[in-house]
Amino acid sequence: MSVQPDFADNPRILTADSASMEFFRIFGFSADKLKEAAIRALRSARETDDMHSQLSAAGSSFYHSLVSEVRAEIDILDDWSANRSDDNKTSPRAHRADGLALAFAQGTAATGRSTGSPQLRKKPGTVTLLELQRSTSQDPQQMEFERFSEAVEERPQTLWLLLFHRSTDNESVGLEVSLPLGVSDDGKILGWDKRIVFGEIGANDQIMEVRDDGRNTSDDVAVTISAR
Repeated sequence: MSVQPDFADNPRILTADSASMEFFRIFGFSADKLKEAAIRALRSARETDDMHSQLSAAGSSFYHSLVSEVRAEIDILDDWSANRSDDNKTSPRAHRADGLALAFAQGTAATGRSTGSPQLRKKPGTVTLLELQRSTSQDPQQMEFERFSEAVEERPQTLWLLLFHRSTDNESVGLEVSLPLGVSDDGKILGWDKRIVFGEIGANDQIMEVRDDGRNTSDDVAVTISAR
């Protein structure tokens, strides 16, 4: 299965190769950047879990590692910016010059699965909620802080969510990039227009890296690097 038909108010769901192709068509870069960032974040969380007893330590390590890895990769791309000064730690996102944007959110167990419909684990931050409402043509809620409204008004956009759901043993993460149909004032997603589902990403999955061994003076050589 690759694409679920768009009828009876069902979201368009893409999986496997179709998901990777659709992601590249929309965002202009390879979905491998997201998958490889998730693998590294899982490995970081696994190491953190070994060092700390706090239940939140591994989850925090995974989130911050994933966000950092993805933003670092995206920020070097033409027309993309992932390190805006007005995006603080509570609303990390990446923007493209034409108004396309990608935000990070923790999803429920349905995340990364073609069946079911994921929700957000936590209510999105103020800026993210306002941007979601504006990008889905809803009437945005009244903002308590005028500077938030002004910042969002300056950058009209279509906001997609990079959803993730990490397993408690840090061995896998469900991953997808999805476009909401709407969002309530309390942060509940009202439905999905399109879901680009990457499935379960494992900590021991392989990462494709480009490495120059010094002997190649023209083209880089792609080498498969697996977990040790």
